[in-house]
Amino acid sequence: MVSRLLSYSIVVSLRTSQVIVFTLAVCAPAWGADADLPALTARLEQIINSSHGQVGVALAHVESGTKLSIHGEQRFPMASVYKLPIAVEALTQVSEGTLEMSRQVTLGPGDIRACCTLSRRYPRGGVTLMLGDLLELMMVESDNSAADAVLKLVGGPAAVQRRLRERGFNAININRYDAQISLDMTGVREAVTDAQWTLELQRRLIAEVTPTDLHAARARYTSDPRDTATPDDMAALLVRLQRGDLLPWPYGEQLIERMSHAITGPRRLKARLPPDTIVAHKTGTTDVVINDVGIITLPENRGHLVLAVFVMNGGPVSAMQTAIAEIAAAAYESFTGTQLPPPPPKVVKAARKKRLPTKPLGGEGGRPAHRRKSVEK
Repeated sequence: MVSRLLSYSIVVSLRTSQVIVFTLAVCAPAWGADADLPALTARLEQIINSSHGQVGVALAHVESGTKLSIHGEQRFPMASVYKLPIAVEALTQVSEGTLEMSRQVTLGPGDIRACCTLSRRYPRGGVTLMLGDLLELMMVESDNSAADAVLKLVGGPAAVQRRLRERGFNAININRYDAQISLDMTGVREAVTDAQWTLELQRRLIAEVTPTDLHAARARYTSDPRDTATPDDMAALLVRLQRGDLLPWPYGEQLIERMSHAITGPRRLKARLPPDTIVAHKTGTTDVVINDVGIITLPENRGHLVLAVFVMNGGPVSAMQTAIAEIAAAAYESFTGTQLPPPPPKVVKAARKKRLPTKPLGGEGGRPAHRRKSVEK
């Protein structure tokens, strides 16, 4: 295979007048050199500048070492992307022999969190699952109950963060259980102990939060360094996962396989890519944060493309998802030399005339509209 020396000096001018100079010099296969990085940088900058809010992107071609970063050193709340390093810690402990995939975990009423299979089927707990099942639910469905159960099993947030630091990931913070993040993010100030916790209590406390307190809580959430990461560090973790030096065989392969079957985020990294493209990814979702990080398998043996995209305070969820989809499409086109079909035109539905309600309508699930989608995914 032909190799050649790549040397780029990329200057990215951003809306904030910040200038990033990124220099790359690696010996890479020709497939990694095919991408026109200055042109791709300009295209990504255009997407970011047309997006509302803050956008951070880190890109890496695994086999060649080609990299690109825009706002890659900025911290963003991970939301449920933080389940990825938790899964890495669990599988590391399995590889070391301190945990087994067959380890059984019983979930009681205090272990159930909002979102996904476990809260729907077992709202009051009373189920026993193996660690392997919990990892499946956590990475495929982004189940919050499974995530907190696994986090507790591996020794809590401190254990996960300690391992991250040992491996050189100094910009990925794991500080709280999902249950606490959910309460903090939605403005619940009442302390809740594990003994008190129930799904019903969580929902009641969140429903009691005023719109003013919710707005203030979201502002705190997006400026809190806890449970945040930089796109650069998250991309570096994914590169090592794909290379096989983050987890020993077969555990890294098992994690990537689970991520490739994730059902969340179809309108993000995967949205504009060819339908048969393998995307092993993990999403993060709140009202004010939309993330997607993953490994894209390129066609015709062109290798693997890692993308970590974080969007914060970008307006409607649909707009933030579109920004991620456009960034992924631009990167894919650049590294494959193919032109993807344009996105389908937006369908604007004619508004139907309705009588104005005499009092505010409820949001999803009967909740007030200002509390929609308060859980992480």
